[in-house]
Amino acid sequence: MEDEMDITNQTLYALLPISFLGSILNWTIFYAIQRLECFNHSFGFLSANQALVDGLHSTTFLLYFCPMVLLDNAIMKEMSHHCGFVLLLCYELSVMIHLAISLNRFCAVWIPYQYHNIFNEKNSKILIILIWLFTGSVAIYLYEILCHIYYEDKSDFLTFTDSKLCANIGWYGDFVKNACIVAVIMLIDILTVIKVRRMSRKISVNITEQAQNKLSSREMRFLKQTVTQGSVFLLELLTYFFIPQYFSNKWIVFFGTSFAWVAVHAVDGLVVVIFNPEVRKFLLCKETKKRVSSMNRISS
Repeated sequence: MEDEMDITNQTLYALLPISFLGSILNWTIFYAIQRLECFNHSFGFLSANQALVDGLHSTTFLLYFCPMVLLDNAIMKEMSHHCGFVLLLCYELSVMIHLAISLNRFCAVWIPYQYHNIFNEKNSKILIILIWLFTGSVAIYLYEILCHIYYEDKSDFLTFTDSKLCANIGWYGDFVKNACIVAVIMLIDILTVIKVRRMSRKISVNITEQAQNKLSSREMRFLKQTVTQGSVFLLELLTYFFIPQYFSNKWIVFFGTSFAWVAVHAVDGLVVVIFNPEVRKFLLCKETKKRVSSMNRISS
């Protein structure tokens, strides 16, 4: 009875609110990006897909996982491996799109003359399709054919099928793979920021003090956004896989695993709102610029 009360409280007071927040944030961001003309380019297409998969992840938790637990529905639990598949697919799509966004920014700064040929509208849409096809195919093979991730009453959360193969898939196919991708993302972002800082120092003698202050502010937003998003995803991976090994308290394990897995997508959306003035102004119903400056394109 106490265990049942714990999972009910965890779902009602933690998972339900954070998944609701993640759904509202990311679907609103997705709508805003579709409406804003200044996002009608490669970075905007990638950002829209980022918000889409984050929104799908949060909505799946909100509309399937939470009702399944609160209602203790046997049929939904029996089909929970499909819910687990969708959640893992959305998570891995989110990581891969983050990688594409980092590469987009890297190319814009390091090879600006080739950037528009590499990340033109056609190539960007092809890249997005390839990400969905590749990530979807791998996810189907790993999480629908070889193994399942399903709701287990004993652990009160989603877990991989209990076998040596699935344990290896969970460790190498999920944690190690995604941790390596997130580490690469952070490395690419750091290199991009270094290049932007070098560029700003070179042109600082040719621009006004006001423009230079504006450029410095833009650099800081870019630095904070990229490091924050990469750090949040890496922290979530570390807590999810290591906290259960060192802590036995149910609430500590819950917030380090289940809650963190949902919260990372809500935080991802929050970071976009905080560090993108155009989105923030749109959401606050303020006037937004129709065009982006050349430096905005570079920082995108």
